Amino acid sequence: MNNVILSPIDKGQLINEIAEAIVNKLSKVSNPSTPEEEFIKIPEVMKLLGRSRTTINNWRKEGFLKEHMINSSVYFKKSEVLNAGRQRNPRKK
Repeated sequence: MNNVILSPIDKGQLINEIAEAIVNKLSKVSNPSTPEEEFIKIPEVMKLLGRSRTTINNWRKEGFLKEHMINSSVYFKKSEVLNAGRQRNPRKK
């Protein structure tokens, strides 16, 4: 490999960005028929459930939301987040 690419991104940041891209691609390829099996980060969980970061962090500590660590970044499976949201806020009839 004689190609050299110079970039202002440091090695750790580059590794994290590559890992995130791989996770996103694999989650879409592994089960394309269910878009809920994608991995999402805390801000997306907050928006999806309508809860604060503090609540999300408390739910993580309680084990109510299962986190997935990938290169020191926290991800959640969207399907698990939706199920947890339904458990905490069941629909009223």
